[in-house]
Amino acid sequence: MADKTMTPAADAASEAQPGVPGYVGTHYPDDTTTVLGRQINLPVYTVVFIVLGTLTVLEVALAELVPRGGLTIPLMLLISLGKAALVVWFYMHLNSDSRLFAVTLLVPVVMVTLATLFLMIVPVGY
Repeated sequence: MADKTMTPAADAASEAQPGVPGYVGTHYPDDTTTVLGRQINLPVYTVVFIVLGTLTVLEVALAELVPRGGLTIPLMLLISLGKAALVVWFYMHLNSDSRLFAVTLLVPVVMVTLATLFLMIVPVGY
């Protein structure tokens, strides 16, 4: 009778390769997603895709329909940061990675955002 126990190396290899029995991945296997306490009968990647599309349509509408004012650009900046956060969090699997990666990403994003907002206040022509 064959030994059915796996060695630690074989166990680690099965965790790293999809299709191998015992694979533990970071994908979401459920066909339902919970958003703000409500159950949606769509996979999480589909829900994120729909949210990204909706935010893109909102950005285009803001760019085309709303006159350039004091709040248009900061609002578009917040929407684009939200879209980038969704892509990084779900599609690039930052939610299951080490928190060090999140900090490494957030520090430059915060610095660039503050610099952009500061440059928006500086008077032009000086």
